Amino acid sequence: MDIKTLQYFSAIVEAGSMSGAARRLGTSRSHVSRRLKALEQDLEVQLLRRTTRRIEPTQIGWAMYEHAARISQELSALQSTVDNLGRNLRGHLRLSVPSALGQQVLGPLLLEFAEAYPDVSLQLTFSNRIFDLVAEEIDLAIRVTNTPPDTLVARDLGPIDWVLCASPGYLQRVGAPQQPEDLLRCAMVSVKVSDQRLPLELSDGKHKQVLTLRPRLQTEDMLFLRRAAEQGLGCALLPYYAVREELDSGKLQAVLPQYRARVDAWGDHLYLLTAPNLYPTLATRALIEFLRSRLADIPLTPRQPLAATMHS
Repeated sequence: MDIKTLQYFSAIVEAGSMSGAARRLGTSRSHVSRRLKALEQDLEVQLLRRTTRRIEPTQIGWAMYEHAARISQELSALQSTVDNLGRNLRGHLRLSVPSALGQQVLGPLLLEFAEAYPDVSLQLTFSNRIFDLVAEEIDLAIRVTNTPPDTLVARDLGPIDWVLCASPGYLQRVGAPQQPEDLLRCAMVSVKVSDQRLPLELSDGKHKQVLTLRPRLQTEDMLFLRRAAEQGLGCALLPYYAVREELDSGKLQAVLPQYRARVDAWGDHLYLLTAPNLYPTLATRALIEFLRSRLADIPLTPRQPLAATMHS
């Protein structure tokens, strides 16, 4: 016995005939008859009897119909609830996002989402740590990494470019580096590194070189590092999204733009992470699709090489 067969049975009772039920269900009379026969054989009882004018339920048929009608009503109510939630999302979502990316890029998008779905409440944590999402009770995290945890579901949101940059005043004072080795005479401001050593990898597409630099200033706060670079405290390696406007305005200038600069341990891909769940809530699914769609329109990497931009 299945729900579909019960719906066929209910339609026969309500229509009073096989042909009437077939019209209501949009199928053939023979198909309705086969469904009824299979149901009666399965239950080993007679559910309907034919009178001179119509088909009527037997006593057990009436009992079956009452249950089938209630089941149909519950299914209709369930479908209505699902449809209503699809149009008017409700729920509570807990998110963790990197500090600078969250403030500059994701924050405005999340405010846009909150305005579009007023019945979804958001709890937002700005942090660069990789959480144990289950232990920390986080529904969704966004991280910059190369190797997302195997225990989580990772959706690749695209590459992140890192830009070596400094203020024009600083470069005028110490001289703009022309070769990777020139960075050894520059002060560095950097995301926190271990052992006071920054393993900076530079590649021009043909050759790769790794310099070990010792930053004079370290912090996890990339917005603070950007301010330090603007004030002329040294060169900084920062994500493109964190310095895009400053590069466009001239407050910061790309250093060695012909080279791709990166630190392998920091990662250069943006991932959306969730705990494994076969049935995420509608609100979670809506936020995931919203972020994937909107982030596709936001430049996380330069539209053209920075070297070309500087010379155009």
